[in-house]
Amino acid sequence: MKLIKTLNNLGLLDQRILLQNLTRTLLTSVVVILLSSGCSLLEISQQSEGVNKAGTISGHVDIESGSDAPVTILLFTKQEFAPKLERKYVLQGAGEFRFYAQQGTYYVAAFQDTNRDTLYQQTEPAVLHGGTDLFNAAPVVLQSSGHVELDRLVIKGPIANQTNRDNISFEIEQDHTGEIASLDDPRFSREIGSLGLWKPISFIDQVGIGLYMLSSSEAKRIPVIFIHGAGGTPLEFVELVNSLDSKRFEPWVLHYPSGLRLDIVSDYLVKSINQLETQYPFDNFYLIAHSMGGLVMRSTVKKYTESEHHPVIGLTMTINSPMDGMASAEFGARSSPIVIPSWRDIAQNSEFLRIIRDWPWPEEIPYHLVFSYQGGDSDDGVVDLESQIPLSLQAEATRLYGFNAGHATILTNPVFIQRFQNILNNSLL
Repeated sequence: MKLIKTLNNLGLLDQRILLQNLTRTLLTSVVVILLSSGCSLLEISQQSEGVNKAGTISGHVDIESGSDAPVTILLFTKQEFAPKLERKYVLQGAGEFRFYAQQGTYYVAAFQDTNRDTLYQQTEPAVLHGGTDLFNAAPVVLQSSGHVELDRLVIKGPIANQTNRDNISFEIEQDHTGEIASLDDPRFSREIGSLGLWKPISFIDQVGIGLYMLSSSEAKRIPVIFIHGAGGTPLEFVELVNSLDSKRFEPWVLHYPSGLRLDIVSDYLVKSINQLETQYPFDNFYLIAHSMGGLVMRSTVKKYTESEHHPVIGLTMTINSPMDGMASAEFGARSSPIVIPSWRDIAQNSEFLRIIRDWPWPEEIPYHLVFSYQGGDSDDGVVDLESQIPLSLQAEATRLYGFNAGHATILTNPVFIQRFQNILNNSLL
């Protein structure tokens, strides 16, 4: 059987046939989506260019205040009457941070959230980059596609000279971290998922990225975070979510524009996990990812374990994920009239893949590797087996699970859903 041969000898696939099939699939998808959604090549190209022009501001926070409270780093712009908060990043202690932003002039501050209310009080230890007041702090000038590395920020105690905090906006528009939603929310529609792939900036403006809770958080339950793939939404996980034991687990869903560079997405997820742990303390959490979401998950685990953290990652699972990249994305990044930013990351041999693939998986984190095939074929209709279960990941996985199902239909496959339930329930034994 073709399947048996593939499983026994991964790496001997006919790459030319595979590339031809994936290329046809990619170009057909481009044409169909453009015609059905009314998107123009110019619109998509402009949005992709906007994402690619984003730069980064990064740095490191040290703590000398004597407090072990979590740290919130703030990125401001200066408005006419008051500073405006553009981004925030939460750490569980001293560590590194990174902001993605468009060209402009910014200001950076950090504080320890001693009462864990996510807001800054004047009595809390804090530091401003290059100053003691939001209006005399040193500006950070970011160029298009540029990078600024800040000097270390050291939190020693409360700031003596401060602007009246009532003049500061602490809310970030379109960041839905911790918001309670339901899977039938219009924001999770398939049309919105398509928008996020092809026009990620419009997605952020109209919908916003979010790590949503599907119910109120309870201390005794373990958060299970679901991460969708390219063009997807949390709606795809409805049957897996419904299969959870609601007394022991609580579902959270990441909703993001899948056209973004994947480093941006994993940075957001790490920040959001830290933020929610500050608000709703929990001891451990699980990560479940489908398709391209598996790459986001691996990047998230890498970043999370490299920084100071408190909750433990108790279980991870990738489902039909192109862990070794996609030939179609590589072709699209080289030859398509438009290049979706995330294609550059899922392309075979991309820099993003090299970084997360060369990083050794922590032995203490259980990794369940799920793959599927269709009717004896060597792929699931989208991702070939060689990419779903590369040999390096087989060695890292706690266990492999194979199913006769398609790329999307695996999420509604009764046999898989039963196995999914068993894996999660047995993880508590």
